[in-house]
Amino acid sequence: MKKILTLALLFCFVIAEDEFFEPGISLGGYGEMHYNNWVDPDDSDAEPETKLDFHRWILFVNYNFTPEWSLKSEVELEHNMVGGSYGGYMELEQAYINYHNADGNWGWGAGTMLISAGIINETHEPPTFLSVERPAYNSKIIPTTWFGNGFMAYKSFGDVHAKFVLHEDMNGLGMVNDDVDGFAGLRGGRAKGYKSTAYHWTKNMSVHYTGMEGVNLGGSYTFGGAPTGLGDVHEDYVDWNLFEVHAQYDANNIVGAFEYGTVNFAHETDGSYDGLPDQVASGYYFHVGYNVADMMGWEDCKLVPWFGMNNYDLNDLDDDGGAEDTVSSTLLGLTWWPTDKVSFKVDYDMQVTSGDGTEADPDSKKNTLSIGVGYMF
Repeated sequence: MKKILTLALLFCFVIAEDEFFEPGISLGGYGEMHYNNWVDPDDSDAEPETKLDFHRWILFVNYNFTPEWSLKSEVELEHNMVGGSYGGYMELEQAYINYHNADGNWGWGAGTMLISAGIINETHEPPTFLSVERPAYNSKIIPTTWFGNGFMAYKSFGDVHAKFVLHEDMNGLGMVNDDVDGFAGLRGGRAKGYKSTAYHWTKNMSVHYTGMEGVNLGGSYTFGGAPTGLGDVHEDYVDWNLFEVHAQYDANNIVGAFEYGTVNFAHETDGSYDGLPDQVASGYYFHVGYNVADMMGWEDCKLVPWFGMNNYDLNDLDDDGGAEDTVSSTLLGLTWWPTDKVSFKVDYDMQVTSGDGTEADPDSKKNTLSIGVGYMF
């Protein structure tokens, strides 16, 4: 009798759990507006150039079919206006079906999704990082935002989280620079899900550790073949790979982030013509600051003065051990969060692009004052 009663109670709990769940839509999103003022500090006659731009407006739309099955989607509008003479963009950055098991430690998905590479590509809401603009490294080395069509699977092993993404091909011709004598980086190779191909596939493996308060340590390896369209898709392509490591800390009033990445390019051809030479691009950034709101007696907010450095070189192999064409920045900034999901930012970026050390090719400089406001919900 006790066994029958126990089974009946368990059955009731299962039925009750299903009855409590109600399918429904949840909304989210983020946005940011930037003011930029830049000038060459070595040109006393130069007039500053300015820009005021609502850079991004994003809407997340998620629908839960069951406790395990859901649709996750994201639409982005950049630079206010799209079409005609306007240079804005409207993009579907995410739209995938996701299965997340009842225990909450593994799942898989299929559709349009983000590559799991670096810190900012997957977590780029403005209140989650210190600077007004995303670090230049995140344009030149890891091309945020990097999305496309594909499949993914993920699993957590306690505090260690692993993910594998199988993505569309990159566009090899889009990686080539304007002079057609080298590679300009991964950014131009993003297919963005538009009639993309899957001859070589992009493979992405990532892992990160979150077992300490405020700590996120991780890394990823991404590789594939990118057809150039200049010959047979299986014989004429760019063989590329990206390796990166990163670390974040946000506890005890310290806020910091570091990331290093390197990309290798090799042009494979059918032998009927000479391909582009091999190339290696690399870079890093780090930002670190301290929350002084408590020292000032301010409650329920954060105020972080911070310092940062960015550095990248799109072709390490052509410098003969020097720093030619290396772009480096030193930044000073202040970020205020009146609430966790709203941020006001100001920073000053002193950028130097290295020349070859001769009078004919000196270093070039650009100093930029940036002010921004961002939110997420």
